[in-house]
Amino acid sequence: MQILELNSPVGDWDCLKAAVYNGANSVYLGIKFFNARRLAKNFSLEELKEAVFFAHLHGVKVYLTFNTLVRNEELPMWLKTLEQAYLAGIDAVIIQEVFLAPLIKKSFPGLRIHASTQASLMNHHGIKQFPELDLVVLARELNQVEIANIRKHTHQELEVFVHGHLCISYSGQCLISSLIGKRSGNRGVCASSCRKSYNKDGYLISAKDLMLADSIDRIYGLGINAVKIEGRMKSPEYVATTTKTYRQQIDAAMKRHFKPISAQQIDNLKMGFNRDFTTGFFENNQSIVGKEMPMNRGIYLGDVYKGLVELKHDLDVMDGIGFWHPHFEGKLKGGIAYKILHEGIEVKHAKKGDKVKIPSLYFFNSAQVYLTSKNEGENILQEKLMSLPLKILAKVGQPLVFEYEDMMVQSPIALQAAEKHALTEGQLKSELQKSSRFGIHWEITSLELEKVFLPKRFLHQTLQELENKMREKVVPMRTSHFAGVPAITVKNVMEEPKLIVKAYSLAQLQEAHAAGVYAIYYDVFNPDVEMAKKLCTNAKFFLDTPVVVTDSDIEKIQQIVNKIKPDGITIGNWGLLDIKFDGEKHGKFSLNTFNDVSVNGLRDRGVLPTISAELNAKQVLNMKNKEFIYYAHGQIPVMHFKGAYPQKALTDEMQYTFPLRTVNGNTEMLYSRPIAVFEKVNELIEGGVKWFLLDLSRDTTTIIKAYQNVIHNVDQDISMLKKGTTIGNYAKGVA
Repeated sequence: MQILELNSPVGDWDCLKAAVYNGANSVYLGIKFFNARRLAKNFSLEELKEAVFFAHLHGVKVYLTFNTLVRNEELPMWLKTLEQAYLAGIDAVIIQEVFLAPLIKKSFPGLRIHASTQASLMNHHGIKQFPELDLVVLARELNQVEIANIRKHTHQELEVFVHGHLCISYSGQCLISSLIGKRSGNRGVCASSCRKSYNKDGYLISAKDLMLADSIDRIYGLGINAVKIEGRMKSPEYVATTTKTYRQQIDAAMKRHFKPISAQQIDNLKMGFNRDFTTGFFENNQSIVGKEMPMNRGIYLGDVYKGLVELKHDLDVMDGIGFWHPHFEGKLKGGIAYKILHEGIEVKHAKKGDKVKIPSLYFFNSAQVYLTSKNEGENILQEKLMSLPLKILAKVGQPLVFEYEDMMVQSPIALQAAEKHALTEGQLKSELQKSSRFGIHWEITSLELEKVFLPKRFLHQTLQELENKMREKVVPMRTSHFAGVPAITVKNVMEEPKLIVKAYSLAQLQEAHAAGVYAIYYDVFNPDVEMAKKLCTNAKFFLDTPVVVTDSDIEKIQQIVNKIKPDGITIGNWGLLDIKFDGEKHGKFSLNTFNDVSVNGLRDRGVLPTISAELNAKQVLNMKNKEFIYYAHGQIPVMHFKGAYPQKALTDEMQYTFPLRTVNGNTEMLYSRPIAVFEKVNELIEGGVKWFLLDLSRDTTTIIKAYQNVIHNVDQDISMLKKGTTIGNYAKGVA
């Protein structure tokens, strides 16, 4: 039978238990660094060992999220940390840095590699470029037909998101947070600029929450290998509710008796945390935006006043509840209503209008109370302990013996005859109960207990030894082959500096051509692209490709390349590495080239990359391989939306305006100000950088001449050209 794996989010130990006990096949979690949810609680390396043991004991796999961009100076720590996680027993690592996959395979035998949705893999042409990947988490913007086509042409396992928070921009292609506040979504500290109000018309780019519970049968039918729930910053109650619901749907799909979830289940999913639901682009929705509200906390029950809350809805014991207060920094606190007190008496049910107390640390005056799930008296966070038979032998002059199946452990010292503090069955049970943190209940099936004495620390050591034996059974013993970060050969470019211009019209192209630049980029799908090629007789003519492309787009681009026969093409999407073309290839900033490994990976494939716009000048100059392009000037795209948007621009509450433009049927949101480094180019040139991209929509000749003057040390006044511009991340870079 085909298996559809359920992968649940884990932000802390309570969420881990919620996922495991409610039916997850696998969980994904992060440690303190290098993951796309750095603001979640996450795990220490020591906690990770315990988490892997607990999960494996219950037959659940553990995937480590290492899905951020990594700078050169971070690579040694990144790989050493991954080595520790590998030795701790993780089953897979989720990465954004796809060019690190071969090194991971070589260094850590048996470790699976999953490409994060941050890697922007959205077509089978792109996926086939990285055979080291065992599983690819597909872009969330794909519909059923596109996914089916990828499945048909791809041997790697595929995973799709089915529930939770949606990014309005293609994942891995959002720069707005880093340019506004130096907090990079590609580095795990997104500031959620998409959740703001725009144009004084609501939350125009705030996506609704994804909910594909009723599409699981179709996802299963497509041959998808795994489905993923978003939510590493969500509560244990959210993890429990969503995991339980999708477990039910997956089991039903696999047994061929699938049916939609109930209205109550939908309400439960909504109450945990919700911006209204959408089936996303999977079901061919034209829009996923919910402009009316950026978030919802559940069903409002009332405010705590004089130690009580007057209920606006019925409430039952074991229902999910949340508390909100300004001091909680926008987060909903709480959990389960284990007790309800009405007129001082404990009740199982309270009616609308009753004034009740709900014992909790967060139940204090002025706190708002919300109903977050209706659980019909069931404790969704109930620990489901495994009952394991244990034989105990405690005789004078012999070590204490614990025996489970083929495992036997002994206390470090022999037992002494007790004079007054004899070891009791109760003490044994109390010590054994400590294993419940791993979901184990030791059921004593045989006990031979003489009147013996054993210091507590040795009793504890004996239990630890038994747990370690269990750990050895479920966590694989591994040997790392990691031999350090591969040496990067220093490559300095000896050529003269070159200017590359991206032009948007024939008139611009002619201006750039007359100004004498090295190369000109021109939209591959522009109707006048043939004329553009004819007009470009001196500068090299490049077909400029979009960041967002489907497999069918790639086939169209191949046809245009064959017809136009350009001097070069740009690679804005991984799938375009598959284009059959012998001319120059330039990688765009959308490939997120962040370190020497990525530079070398693209150079080995004949591509001259554009270095990431999120690196500062010092980090750029520290690159050992200087064979790359620097984005020096232009109104850089900061988000990429699926589909065409009706607005021409978006203006936020601070009155910053972000223009929108349509590219191949999709939308690019441009930064509010052009990046313009001007004279700082000389610092980069002196450091070995020789290619500079000018992304120009106006003042073409003037700006080109200004950069040519900078390169040739010609005095000029560019103060007017600098007005309204920014140097972007040149000075500070991103967190």
